[in-house]
Parts: sequence; C-alpha cells; structure tokens
Amino acid sequence: MLNSAQQQIFTKAVEAMASMTGKPILYGPNGDAIRPTVSYSLRRDAAKKTGSLKNWNPQEVFSNQAEARERSDIVKRSVDLSNNDPHAAGIIDTFATTVIGPGLFPMPMINADAMGIAQSSADRLESAMSAVFNRWAPFADAGQRMHFGHIQYLSKVSMMRYGEYFCLLPMIKDEGAIRPYYLTCQLINPMRVKTPVDRSQDSNIRDGIEMGPYGEAKYIWIKKSVTAGGRAHLPDVSSNFLRQPVRTGHRINVLHGFVCKDPEQVRGMPILAPAIKFLRDFNDLLNAELVSNVVTAALSYFIEVADDPYNLAAKFATDISRHTDYNGAQRTVRYEETYPGRIMYGNAGEKPHLLAANRPGTTFEPFTKTVKKSISMACNNIPYPVLFKDVEGVNHAGFRSAMLEAWRVFSMERIWHGRDFCQPIFTMLQEEAYLRNELKFRNFYYRMHEVCRCDWRGAPKGDIEPIKAANANKILKEMGVKTDARIIAENGDGDFASTIRQLKEEKAARKAAGLLAEPEPEKATNKGAEENNNAQ
Repeated sequence: MLNSAQQQIFTKAVEAMASMTGKPILYGPNGDAIRPTVSYSLRRDAAKKTGSLKNWNPQEVFSNQAEARERSDIVKRSVDLSNNDPHAAGIIDTFATTVIGPGLFPMPMINADAMGIAQSSADRLESAMSAVFNRWAPFADAGQRMHFGHIQYLSKVSMMRYGEYFCLLPMIKDEGAIRPYYLTCQLINPMRVKTPVDRSQDSNIRDGIEMGPYGEAKYIWIKKSVTAGGRAHLPDVSSNFLRQPVRTGHRINVLHGFVCKDPEQVRGMPILAPAIKFLRDFNDLLNAELVSNVVTAALSYFIEVADDPYNLAAKFATDISRHTDYNGAQRTVRYEETYPGRIMYGNAGEKPHLLAANRPGTTFEPFTKTVKKSISMACNNIPYPVLFKDVEGVNHAGFRSAMLEAWRVFSMERIWHGRDFCQPIFTMLQEEAYLRNELKFRNFYYRMHEVCRCDWRGAPKGDIEPIKAANANKILKEMGVKTDARIIAENGDGDFASTIRQLKEEKAARKAAGLLAEPEPEKATNKGAEENNNAQ
C-alpha cells in the first residue's frame, strides 16, 4: 500500500501524463473522435474469385466426426506409403535414425547452487541417477522385447508414420525378479485410439481424447484387442474400449506426443501428409516407367499377322482366370507372361518391328528431381540432398550448407523428443528409485523436477572435414567461449567426468607400463655464480 505522500506523487504523475496526451486532431461528422473503423489498405489478390482462383473454394470441416474421419484417412494413406513406397520409407527412416539413432541417453544437470547443496553431493546424485537408468533401460519394454533405445526409435517412427505416439506406463511387478524396477513402457498403435460410436455426441471427446475444461487430455479411449471368443473386429461401442486416465495424481499413465500446428489441435498429422499426393503420383510414375522398360526389354520383335487379336490372346495366354462379375455373367481373363527375348505377334499384316527401349526420356531425371524437391519442402523443409541422400553434382560448400540446415530441424526434433518423451519417463524412474531408498535426497518431491532435469544427448552430427572441426573447437576453447564438456558432448563421447576419469586411468596405466618418458630433472643453478655475473 502507498502512504499519503506517495499517493499524492502518484496522482500528480498520472495527471501530468493525461495532460500530455492532448486532444484528438481528427473529428467525425458527429463531433466525436475518428476511430479506426475504415481500412484504406488495398485489396489482396489472394481473395479474388476470378481467373485461376475462380474455383478455389477450400472445404471446411464442420464436425468432430468429419475431422476424425479425415485424419484417419490421411493416416492410413501415410502408413500405406511408408510400407510400400521406397521414398516414403526412406524419409521416415532418415528422420528416425538421425534424431534418435540407437537412442538418446540422459546427462543429469543438477544446479547445485540453486538447490543449496554442495557440488560433490550433486555429482554423487547424478552418478546414482545414471546408474539407475542404465540398470532399467534393458528391461524398459513391458513386452520384454526392446531396449529403451529401441522404444525411443519406435516412438519416433510412430510419430512420422501416424503423426503421434501413445505410450502406456504400467508398473509391472516381476515375480521372477528379472526386472530391477516396476516401471515399464508399452507403445500402442495410434489407430486404436478413437471415439466410440455411442459417445460420438459427447462434446468433451474429440477423436478418442476426452478433454477437460481447458482442452487438456483427461482420458484416452483405447480400442480393446480380440476377445476370448476370437472375434477380430469388435464393434466400436464404449464397452469394447479402455477409458484410460492420462494421470493419476502426479503420476503419468499415458504419454501422448505430437507436433501441434493448430491452437486447438488434439491429434497429430503424419509428416508425409502435405506430400501424400505427390508421393503417390510419383510412385505411380516410377512404376509405369519401370514396367514399360521391362516389357520393352523383354520383347525383341513385334510381328504383325492377319489374325483376330482375341484369338491371338487366347493362343499366347499363360494364365487364365474365370470369375463371375456383378451382373452374374461369366468372364474369362487371360494373362501372358513376358520374358526376355520374347517375340510378340500382333494384328494386321506380316511386318516385323525391332523394338528399342527409348524410355525414359532426357527430361525424366530433371522432372523427377523437381518433384522430389517439392516433397522435401513438405517434409519439414529438409534440404533435398540430405533427405534423398543425393549428392550428385553438389559441391562441398553446398552439401555442408544443406547439412547445417537439416541439422537445425533434427536438433529441434531431438530436443522435443527428449523433453516430451524421455524426460517424464526418467523422472518417474528416479521417483521409484527414491522410494526404494536408492537415492539420498531429503526434499525429493519438493525439488523433484529440478533433481531429475537432464540434457538428452544422441549420436553426434558428424562433419565432412573433422580436422577443421577440431581446429575450430580448439580455437573456441582458447577464446573461452566453449568448454571441454560441450565439445565432448557434441562429439558423442560421453560426459566430461567419465572422460576425465578414463584419461586418468589411461595415463596411470601407460606410466606403470613404462610408456611415458620421465621428465628430465631441472639443472641446479649456482645462485652465487649468477649474482657474481650480474655484479660484473
């Protein structure tokens, strides 16, 4: 509260500011000040309804059900492409192997000063947490199939293919005492998360996510598996769903990760979504060119003969399929296998033709490269030489620039994955270790997130000129703007403390083996002689 003297000073300051504002200069017909009700900006061509924009009327989604159906169709197409299209499969694998690789590993980052503890205590606590993680990681999978690094890789693949991942975090008590901890990870297929048909009118449920008043996820509706009776396709009614709470108190039950690009988005979109049409058409183009070249290469001659083409088809058919069409009529479909050196007989006239493979044309390669560049722009704007691993015609400077641009995106993806997927799991694991009395910290629950804070590191970026990179690190270290710890982390060589210990052990071992030369003893100086010389 302000005292009387301060209140008077404040009042005079406000009155002075009000007097400085002055009166409005422009007035309307009614004597009031002109308000910004009229815009004098020019019309934008993007809103025109003429020319090439005449028929451009984007369709809107007016219901949650329509939005869910549209997203489901996009996901199915994305999965189909990633399973059958070589370019789509390569794009997803490039992201997963670069961002995750064999798995991100934690580097505990306890701020001893902020927490009011000694640095030696912080170092011991960090070592203990790293040991807990290393014991748990091989047994992280609830199905006992995967290491935690593989789980991370699979979650990233799910993010690329489906646009999201769902990871349950059950606590499994191992009767055989194989698991060192109860916490486990169970990834589920995102297509199992959907809204039951009998709950489709519930405004709180959008595409399988039951939300709270602020749009936060409260429950996840997960379709159950096959029942004991063996029915593979259960009806999509709520009785066949698991209504899984996202949290129980402060404990997380379900991790749902996706890249949010809309303020009210609740489910993710695959990375291939903007490029799905291009990838599909491009794949069809490549298939057509490949088949055309195979057929042309297999047929050496084409001879025209005076015969009915249907009779020829019946004569040369190697496979015959008979079936009934939708009208009930019997139909016969004949297939002919084409093999190298084949001579085909056609209709109308005894005239042979020597076939030559003139496809693809000279414009095929530039055209396909342009298409792939468009696909690269759609997939998080990764440069074409990096995404498609095409370095033909790219010089050193150009490829290095592409690598740096791509690494910005990969680094962002790595930070997000470590923060949103790995960190919550790591915190829950350390909480279990604390309850098992393996971590010694008095105010753990009060400072839990500060104690468990980690920097998640992965495989290094690499460099096409490691000598220059090493010299750059040396110069930056001498300037005092880069530390040994950061250099070691960027190279993927572990942490600073373990590296120092290893260097110390190696130096001691070399010295014990006589591999280190003993320093020469300093020559004794005759102090009196030096003084005499100086005096002279």
